[in-house]
Amino acid sequence: MIEFRSVIDEMLATPNRPAGATPPPIRLSQNEMPWRPTDVIVDAMVAAVENAHRYPDYHRAAARRAIADSIGVDADRIAIDNGSGSLLHGAARLVCEPGADGVYCWPSFEAYVAALGLAGAHRTPVGLAADGAMDLPAMLAAIGDDTRIVYLCNPNNPTGGFVAAAEIRAFLAQVPANVLVVLDEAYREFVTAEPVEATTALLDEFENLIILRTLSKSHGLAGVRAGYAVSSPRIAEALRRTSVGFALNSLAEAAVIAAFGAEAQAIADERIAIIVSERERMQAALTDAGVSFLASQSNFIFIHGDAGELMRRFADQGVLARPFPQSGGVRVTVGLPSENDAALAALL
Repeated sequence: MIEFRSVIDEMLATPNRPAGATPPPIRLSQNEMPWRPTDVIVDAMVAAVENAHRYPDYHRAAARRAIADSIGVDADRIAIDNGSGSLLHGAARLVCEPGADGVYCWPSFEAYVAALGLAGAHRTPVGLAADGAMDLPAMLAAIGDDTRIVYLCNPNNPTGGFVAAAEIRAFLAQVPANVLVVLDEAYREFVTAEPVEATTALLDEFENLIILRTLSKSHGLAGVRAGYAVSSPRIAEALRRTSVGFALNSLAEAAVIAAFGAEAQAIADERIAIIVSERERMQAALTDAGVSFLASQSNFIFIHGDAGELMRRFADQGVLARPFPQSGGVRVTVGLPSENDAALAALL
C-alpha cells in the first residue's frame, strides 16, 4: 500500500498552481483508473523507445504469449490490437456485408453502432433489463435470418448491470452457430459476483464466441490503446489477418508484456480492489441517502435523475461526469477516495 499512498500524494499535489488558482476538474467522466501505470510498465515502455526506429513484431507473438500464459489458454486463441475497439470493428468486418444485421443492447457502448455502420450492416438495438443489464431473452428474440453478429456488453456501459456466466451460456446455446457473438468484457476485472475466468470456459463450448478485454481499465493504460480477443483459433487467426499491420506499436507491445507479468498483475489487483471497495462505499452512501442509482459491477455508477440538473450539481463540486439525457441520468466513474467524496457531496 505504500506505493498507492505515494501515487495518490503525487496526483493530489499541485506545486505549480498559483495561489488562489482554480483547481483542475475532478475527471470522473471517462471510466479511467486514477493512477499512472505502475513503474514496471513505464520502465518497459521507456526501454522500448530505444528501439522505436525498428518496426514492432507484426504477429505480436510475445504479447500474445504473455496474455495466453496469464489467462491459461493457447496463444493461437489470442488476437491483440490497438484497443479492444479495433477488435470489435474487426469482428463486424469479418461477418457483415450490406444487408446483414447486428444486434446489441442499448444504451451501451457506442462503438457497436459505429462498427455495424462502417460494415454496412443494419442495426437492431434491444432495450436493457430494469437493473441495467442486458435483456438476453429480448436479444435472442431479435436475432433473425439476416443477423450475423451480436454484441454483448457485460458489465454494461454506461449502466453497470451484470449477467452471470450461466445465463450467457444458456443464451449462447440458443444462438445459431452462424451468428458471431462478441462478449465485450472491458470491465470484467471489477466484477465481484463471480470469478474473472468464469466466461473463458465458454470458449471450449461455443466456436462462435469472441471475448474482448482491454488493458485500459485494469492496468491504467487507456492512453496506450491495447486490447485483446480470446476465441477459437480459427476466429483469432481471422482477426489477426484482417488487422491493420503494426497497429499495436512497439511501446504498447512492451506495456502489454510487462502488464501480464507477476509484479504488474499484483499491483493491478490491489488497485482494482481499492476501486471496488470505493464503489461499494459510494453505493452504500447513495442507498442510505435514498438516491436512485443502478447497482454496478464496474468502475462506475449510473445515477438516475435529470441529467442537466445532475451535471450542474457535479460541476458545483468540480466534478466532470458523463450525462446520458436520453437514458435519464448520469454516469460517474469511481476514482480516488477524495474524488468520490466530491461526487457524493453533489448527490447527498
